[in-house]
Amino acid sequence: MFTILLPGSFNPPTLGHLNLIERSSHLCQTLYVGIGQSSKKEQRLLSTEETVRLLQQETSSLKNVTICSFTGLVVDFAKTIGARFLLKGIRNSYDLRYEMQQAAVNRELSEIETIFLPSHSETREISSSLIRELVQLGAPLNKFLPKSIAEAIHTASNQQEK
Repeated sequence: MFTILLPGSFNPPTLGHLNLIERSSHLCQTLYVGIGQSSKKEQRLLSTEETVRLLQQETSSLKNVTICSFTGLVVDFAKTIGARFLLKGIRNSYDLRYEMQQAAVNRELSEIETIFLPSHSETREISSSLIRELVQLGAPLNKFLPKSIAEAIHTASNQQEK
């Protein structure tokens, strides 16, 4: 068996992310969920540390899953943890086009291959950017996020308003 890295911003982690993590955990001996810290991404709803903690809590029953954060190139991080493959979830043709481009660049930079896993139909329409928009509008998040993450975002939003 081998090690897989599932990288992403997870800003915030959604039910779709958790479904992907659970399904991916059955494909390998060790699954690292790497939360990338990028200055290019939008403002985080939760700190990277809080995101790591909440995802650890949500995935605690998956014994082969390790949640961590990283900076820099994803392929460099993959090499440091011994990952042979990157795994990316695909919700639609736009995701596929973007991820194919990223996979080609990552393959040029390293020997690491990318595996694509399609989203389940019940979580396909959930995206972190949609959640960020719903947070700005004050909409309920219960149908899109685990309860602990929705509560943490609500608490963080209330603290920012003060």
